[in-house]
Amino acid sequence: MSRLIKLSNFFIFSLALLLLFLSNNYSNVTNNILSILPQSENKEILQAYEKYTNSKSILLAIKGEDKKAFEKLKSIEEKISSIDGLEVNNKLINIDLVNYQREYQLYLNQLDSKKIKNLEINKEIKNIYNNLINSFFPTIINKNDPLNLFPKKENKQTFKIKDQHLILKDYGYFSSFKINKKINSLKEYTRVYNEIHQITDKNEEIKAFGIIFYFVENSQAIKSDVNKIIILALSILLILYLIILRNIKLLLNTITTLGTSSIIATLIITSLFDEVSIFVLVFGLSISTVAIDYMFHHYIHDYYKNKKTFNKEVFFGFLTTIIAFIAISFISFTLIKQIALFTTISLTISYLHFTFLYPKIEFELKNTKSISLNIFKINTSYILLFSITVILLSTTFITFDFNLRNLDYKNKKLDNLDLFFKKHLNQNDKLNLLIKADSIENVIVNFQKIKKEIPLIQTSLNNLISNKQYEKVNKLLDSSNFKEIKKSIEKEATTIGFKKEFFKNSYEKKALPKYTLEKLQNYGINIFKYEDIYLAHFSINKNDYKKIVHFKFVKPLSTKLLFESSLKDVKNQIVTFGLVALCFIILMVLFITKKRFLFSLSFIVFPLSLILTYSYFVAFNILHIFMMFIILAISIDYAIYSSKSLDLNTKKAILYSLLSTFAGFGVLIFSNINSLYSIGAIATIGVISIAFLLIFLRRSNNEHRNS
Repeated sequence: MSRLIKLSNFFIFSLALLLLFLSNNYSNVTNNILSILPQSENKEILQAYEKYTNSKSILLAIKGEDKKAFEKLKSIEEKISSIDGLEVNNKLINIDLVNYQREYQLYLNQLDSKKIKNLEINKEIKNIYNNLINSFFPTIINKNDPLNLFPKKENKQTFKIKDQHLILKDYGYFSSFKINKKINSLKEYTRVYNEIHQITDKNEEIKAFGIIFYFVENSQAIKSDVNKIIILALSILLILYLIILRNIKLLLNTITTLGTSSIIATLIITSLFDEVSIFVLVFGLSISTVAIDYMFHHYIHDYYKNKKTFNKEVFFGFLTTIIAFIAISFISFTLIKQIALFTTISLTISYLHFTFLYPKIEFELKNTKSISLNIFKINTSYILLFSITVILLSTTFITFDFNLRNLDYKNKKLDNLDLFFKKHLNQNDKLNLLIKADSIENVIVNFQKIKKEIPLIQTSLNNLISNKQYEKVNKLLDSSNFKEIKKSIEKEATTIGFKKEFFKNSYEKKALPKYTLEKLQNYGINIFKYEDIYLAHFSINKNDYKKIVHFKFVKPLSTKLLFESSLKDVKNQIVTFGLVALCFIILMVLFITKKRFLFSLSFIVFPLSLILTYSYFVAFNILHIFMMFIILAISIDYAIYSSKSLDLNTKKAILYSLLSTFAGFGVLIFSNINSLYSIGAIATIGVISIAFLLIFLRRSNNEHRNS
C-alpha cells in the first residue's frame, strides 16, 4: 500500500494523459488570432468572410514586359492552374456585366440635364444615320439610348493592358487565381502553398502572394516559437531544480504534478470552448511554475518529512491568487478568460498535490545551498513614497494599443509582399468594408446611403438598382417630355431613311431586375450570404471612412477597426475586475498581516510602479494590463510569506520559488509573438521587482541594516 501511495502521483499523471488523448480535445487548440476574441457578431462576420470563396485568391507578378516574360507567365499560369482547387482568373471584360449594363443603362446612369435642354433630335438622328452609312466598320447603335441622354460613366483606365493581362507599373505582367471553396482548412492551405512555392521559388523575379500564405507560414512560425519557448523553459527549470533541490525523487514528482495540473486544465478548457488559443497553453505552462512556491514552502519547512499538511501562510497565498484569477475570468476577452480559468484549475490541482499528497509520499529534506543576504536594507516608507509618486506620474504618459494584429506573429516577408501588390494595384490607400443587410434589396438601399455620403465612390455595387431608383427612372420615362422625344425620334428616323419602328424600344421601361446571389456574383459583385445575413464587399479611400463610420450596417474588414471598441471595453473590464480583486485582496492582506500591512503593501505598489514605468517606453496592449494584475496577485503571496516570518528557510523558499517563476515566465521575452513577449516583459519586470523587495526591503524599524 505504501508503495502505491509513493507512485500515486505518476498514476494520476498517466490517467490524465490517457484522458487527454482519448478525448481528442487538443484538436480544439488553434493559432488563429480570432480565437482569442469573445464570440460576437463582428467575429462571426469576419470568420464567414474568411471562408467565402471570393475573399481568397493568389496574386502573381513576373518582372518584365517582353516576349520572354510573357512566355514564362503562360508556363507558370498553366502549372498553377493544374493545382487542385485553383483556376486562373484573368477576365478583363465581364460579358454578363456588359450585357446587363447595356440593358439597364437608363437606370444605372444620370440624365444629362444640360443636353436634354438643348436637344436637336433631327441633328442627332442624322449623325447616327451618317455614321451607319459612311463607317468602314460595323456601327453599333445603342437603341436603348440613341441620343446618349444617359451617358455611361467612363472608367479611368489606370492599368496598362498587354496580351490580355494587366501590367503592373515598373514591374511587369500580373495574373491572379481563384481558390475553390473546398480549400478551407489549414491542411489544404498548406498543400496549395507548398505546390505554388515549388513552382515559383525557382525564380527571384516571380512574386506570389495570397492571404492563405499567412495561415501556413504563421502557423509554422508560431508552432516553432512555442516549442522553442517550452523547451527553453523546461531546460532552465530542470537545471535550477538540480542545483537547488538536489533531490531527484522530489524533482520527478514536482515535474509530474505540474504536468498533471496542466493536462487537467487543458482537458477542462478545451471541453468548455470550441477553440482554445495556443497562447493559453504556453501561458498556462509558464504560470504553472507559480505553484512551485507551495512545494518549496512545505519542503523547506520540512512539512513532508514530518507529514504536516496545512500551512496557513501558503493557504492564504494560494487563496488570494485564486480569487484574483476567478475575478479576471469574468472578463469577456476570450484569451484572458481562458488563461484565468486554466490558471485557476492548474494552481488548484498543484496546491492539492503539494499540500495533501506529498506529505503521504514523504520527501526527506536535504541540505540546500545557503543564501547570504547580508546587505543594506531600505525603509518601507521610502519604497512606498517612490512607488506612489511613479504611479501618479504614469497617468501623464501611459498610452494604449488596441490593434489586435499587434498581438499576432509579425511576418515581415509576407507583409512586404502584401504591400507590393497593394501599391501596384492602387490598393494602398483603400479600406475594405462589408455592407450588412437582411436582403439583397436592403444591401442596395444601404449602399445608396453610403453613396450619398461618398458620391464619387467607385465599386461594382454601383451596378445595383434599388426599387426607389427604378421607380424614379420609370416616372421620368413616363413623363410627357420623354413621350414627345420618342415620337420625334420615330418621325425623324422614318424621314431620314431608317426602317419603321427601328427605334421602337428607345427609352422604354425595363422590368425590375431580379437579383440572385449567383447572378450578382456572375456580374463580379462580391456578395455572399451568412445564415440569414447578406454581406457585400466594397472598398473606399481610408480618408472617406469617417464619413460613413456612423452607419451600423458598415463593417470594416480590419481587425483593428472591427474590434477596437470592444478591446477598449475589455480594457475597462480588466481595470474594473482587477481593481475589485485587488481591493478584496488588500483587505485580506490587511486582515492576515495586521501590523505588517505597510510592509506587505510594498509588494503591491512597487511592482506596479516599475511596470507603469515601462509604459513610458511602449504603448500598453490588453495583455500588458492583464499581466500587470497577475503579477500583483502573485506578489501578494510573497508579501504574506515575508510578513509572517523571514527566517533563513522562508528566505530560501521564497527565492527558490521566485527563480522558478522567473524561469517559467522570463523565457517568454524571447518569443517572436508579441502577445507572449508582452506577457514575458511584464512578468520579468514584476519578478525582478519582487526579488528586489525580498533582498533589500526592511521588515521593521528594529531590523538591522545587515541581517
